[in-house]
Amino acid sequence: MISLFRLWPQKSKVGARLENLKGKITETEKANFELSRLLDYFKSRSFLEREAKLKLNVRQPDENVVFIYEDEKENIMKNERNQGFSGLEGLTNFEKWLKYLFQ
Repeated sequence: MISLFRLWPQKSKVGARLENLKGKITETEKANFELSRLLDYFKSRSFLEREAKLKLNVRQPDENVVFIYEDEKENIMKNERNQGFSGLEGLTNFEKWLKYLFQ
């Protein structure tokens, strides 16, 4: 009976460690499954076509390409709006208020 009480703390430590390792095994199996799915996707034809379109500008013969350019007037308006706040980066909040109120 005394030896049973002596071994009980060791048994509980081993049981806790065993449960911890089972949890880690489950997490590792999930990660392996996700990695295998990702690897299958990387080997697929759809991934290769997508990367070729994005990085190499390749297109299918029946596809049309559309270029969208930014409007220069809108860029000028954005720059004008942002110029009102230029030079405020190094100022304290109080100095910014003074500049706002007395400018």
